[in-house]
Amino acid sequence: MRKIGAITLFELKRIFQKPQSYLLMFGMPLLFTFIFGGLFSNEEEEEKPTIAVVDLDQSSFSEAFIQEIESKEIMTINLENHQEASDKFSEQKITGYIQINEGFEDDVLQIEVPEITFIASPSFEGAAIIEQVINDSIVNLLMTAKASNTYHNVTGDDLQVVQEKVSKELATTPDGIEMVSIMKGKELEMMNDMTARSAGFSIMFVMMTMLVSTGVILEARQTGVWYRMMSTPTMKSELLIGYLFAFFVIGWIQFGILMLVSKFVFHVEWGNVVGNIILVSSLLLCTIGLGLFIASIVKSSEQQSVFGNLIIVSTCMLGGVYWPLEIMPDFMQQLAKFVPQYWGLEGFAELSARGGTVLDILVPVGILLAFTAVFLVIGMTRIRFE
Repeated sequence: MRKIGAITLFELKRIFQKPQSYLLMFGMPLLFTFIFGGLFSNEEEEEKPTIAVVDLDQSSFSEAFIQEIESKEIMTINLENHQEASDKFSEQKITGYIQINEGFEDDVLQIEVPEITFIASPSFEGAAIIEQVINDSIVNLLMTAKASNTYHNVTGDDLQVVQEKVSKELATTPDGIEMVSIMKGKELEMMNDMTARSAGFSIMFVMMTMLVSTGVILEARQTGVWYRMMSTPTMKSELLIGYLFAFFVIGWIQFGILMLVSKFVFHVEWGNVVGNIILVSSLLLCTIGLGLFIASIVKSSEQQSVFGNLIIVSTCMLGGVYWPLEIMPDFMQQLAKFVPQYWGLEGFAELSARGGTVLDILVPVGILLAFTAVFLVIGMTRIRFE
């Protein structure tokens, strides 16, 4: 254990003595998270369209109609006269306007569909939604009028009083359908894009750091350090375990700091602590295995840097690090399941977005460990000490 600890301490000192290591390990992932997270972020609510309402009827039912569409909270309502609404629409100060024509109340009382004019530009994508709101509101008014007439005919009460009473009852009646978000925890309802990019770029730059770290094995062989170390009473297994443990500690330092900084800077919630420890550890083992695998099939550290970065960047693109997987074609979404980054992001999504626990990340962790086993077996059997 003393020899393993000495190798670990030496590698920690070696990598953190280089100023460029801090840029690769911490500066670049945070910068990429900020750029790409803001680029694809959809956290900010879209601004509601401003719609003017021209009430030419000036009746109790036209007022009820305005209150009805305003209660949907999908647009900002401004009351205007016809000329003002037309001028503002021409000057593009409003998105459109709704005109309530004269005779609106009479049509409603006769249980006839009143005439409503909705003016909007052809490029306005939300026009169909507003039209649906208008139609739904008219239906509600017709139901109110029908109920009022029936009640008036049965009881003989004043029609105006009945209408006000029915309208009030309908307004205070709770919706029959309630939308409930189901999740395994109470922290978050969805994995926002900043969280996804933070997790993704942390994975990518930890992989690059591990690539640089595992390259020390090739450097040691090229410079003859292996020969000198093996001339001491140190077994090859101790050397490999010492290096692997050093890489694991370096990776955890990097990932841990990135998780803490992103939590306070980008307000990323990572979810279950134990689950994250297990997931990150599995991901680091997989990354170390990949580094050893690459080191076993190239001849120099320069070749490892070229081929390794090419593999990491391309698989990160495929695995959903740079952009949401949903924007990719279906066949590429299926191919993404064959790279470790995909399963790492799946695990983080389970923990942070769905409030999952350790049991909920068994599949991503299991697949990452399977990748690890394959990479380590090939890497450690092919690695050459001479």
